Amino acid sequence: MEANAHHCAKTCFFHLRRIRQLRRHVDYDTLYTLIRALILSRLDYCISLFACSSQSTLHCLQCVQDATARLLCGASARMHAPPLLKKLHWLPVLSRIQFKLCTLMFEINHGSAPQYLSEVVRRCDDTRLRSNMRGNFVVSCTRLHISDKAFSIAGPRAWNALPSDIKLISTRTSFRKKLKTHFSSLI
Repeated sequence: MEANAHHCAKTCFFHLRRIRQLRRHVDYDTLYTLIRALILSRLDYCISLFACSSQSTLHCLQCVQDATARLLCGASARMHAPPLLKKLHWLPVLSRIQFKLCTLMFEINHGSAPQYLSEVVRRCDDTRLRSNMRGNFVVSCTRLHISDKAFSIAGPRAWNALPSDIKLISTRTSFRKKLKTHFSSLI
């Protein structure tokens, strides 16, 4: 995954340099559209696969997001990026990963996810357990750290960590909005 992250960062930085050359010739909306199409789409593609990745791997992707925020806001390269991310309402890479995992788990919980995803996770079946009342899923014990990256482990772990009021939301748009607010408050 580290090689994949570095390749993604390399490609994104290539596109950022090209977009920077166009910056003074286009308006903000066009710039934002270019960034969403060429940079953010690459960062978000299969981002849930980076769950439990090393700090160096995630740092590589975070650098891309920080540089993108600086370009979009017209800030200098030395400016601290988290305030810019907050201004743009963007979640940092680690939170984006958790957001994606929780969104997939929401779809599994409501029966709108693909069958192959629904088959790899299990609900807490025992009704006597408090975890079942909270809508939790079973997180299997693993011996190897590499196993924690599997969706069957990372997805339920991210879902179980959510507050109960978020898990009880029934519509997808409300869930995503409340979830993004939740992750934004943790920053």
